[in-house]
Amino acid sequence: MEYIFDADVIHECSLQGIGKPKPEMFDAIADAWEDAYPGRIDRSQPWMYSIAGGAMIQMKLYFASSMEYLMIWGTPIGSEGHSGRHAVGFWDTVIDGEMHYFGEGQFEKRIYKPGDRVWVGPGQARAMNFTDGVWATEYMRGPIMTSMPFGLADEILSTLDFATAGQTVGMYMDLLGKAWSQPLPNGEASRNPLRKLAATSLGLMAPIVNRVFATKPPDDAIPAGPAARPAKVLPGRHAKPHIASAHSHGHSHHKSAAGE
Repeated sequence: MEYIFDADVIHECSLQGIGKPKPEMFDAIADAWEDAYPGRIDRSQPWMYSIAGGAMIQMKLYFASSMEYLMIWGTPIGSEGHSGRHAVGFWDTVIDGEMHYFGEGQFEKRIYKPGDRVWVGPGQARAMNFTDGVWATEYMRGPIMTSMPFGLADEILSTLDFATAGQTVGMYMDLLGKAWSQPLPNGEASRNPLRKLAATSLGLMAPIVNRVFATKPPDDAIPAGPAARPAKVLPGRHAKPHIASAHSHGHSHHKSAAGE
């Protein structure tokens, strides 16, 4: 099978962002990817959560088809979890921070720093720790749909973050439709009418899914509480003793101050 991307080229392009501040780092890498693969890179997708294998990160996809995807992902605060055991292969390049991995039978952690490459092949799995935070590029090759349950299970069954699950599906539909409307990896136009029909259908459905599951931007401002209301005293009843005492204490204090 022919593929669009070369893992070594993706890695070399990823190095272009190292040392730059964020988000300029990500823009520099996307620029390099666009130069290497004109017409293939989509920069319009939003940053969104990804919660899988117990690890929580955020990601931005730049390409996705049925057999390849390309993303930048990371977390500023750290996380850890299980990589999953997939039918696909993953090439990662660390561009900021540090990540620790280990596999079965390994008794010392593997430490990856900016510029280092990480490979997790089909049928393999790793324990992951992202220390105080890490950012990386990732190129995946293989049948993506076989990994979708891993990518959605925590969001649906654990965190109940249905919005993120829906956004993940909507974003993948959008990118898949765009990929199927592009030329084949050899540069020729597809003659498959079903591929064109699927691309058109996904292009129509993806915006609807994304609108349904859209979320508001994070708002860290602490909302103002309701205005304080005076205590209500029912007709024919006296105020509670401690309230009355507080009032009398206040009045005596004011009288004392006036006498002075």
